[in-house]
Amino acid sequence: MTIFLLIISFLLNIISLFAIVILYTRQNRFIDLEKKQGRMIQEMEETISTYLIEMKEENEAFMNSMNRNNQEQKTGKQAEIKEAPSPPSENMGLQATKRLNASKAYRKPTVNTEESEVENDWAPLLPVEDKIHQEDTIVNRVITMQSDGHSIEEIAKRLGKGKTEIELLLKFNQKS
Repeated sequence: MTIFLLIISFLLNIISLFAIVILYTRQNRFIDLEKKQGRMIQEMEETISTYLIEMKEENEAFMNSMNRNNQEQKTGKQAEIKEAPSPPSENMGLQATKRLNASKAYRKPTVNTEESEVENDWAPLLPVEDKIHQEDTIVNRVITMQSDGHSIEEIAKRLGKGKTEIELLLKFNQKS
């Protein structure tokens, strides 16, 4: 009888060791999966932030070209007026109003502080490095204002940015 109990004991020990090994390998796979997911999430956030920055730069380039076109049209109209006073065609007027409306839609609201108004006015004229520096200062301002207890809506109003843009800035710049 004791031999029978010893054999059962050895079998149970072998089965328990086998179960421990299986659980250990599953746990390691789970940890590796979590690490891969974390890297994928970080890469996705970087991709999205890069996409948003590129989209913002394209919008600024579009606004600059619209402003240049409006200025060229104004100078062209002034030259036409000086040369021969002719009534403007309705088609040209519609195009000009459409362009003006489009440029107004993409225009940023100005902020109350004089310093940020100067930065916003000169932002399209700055080189890329200065724009990146300006983005850093906006991120720093947003983080500082949030740590001071301001809501996302207040921060967006004060900086003249969209609420979603502020939320994304805060999400992408969270410290883990």
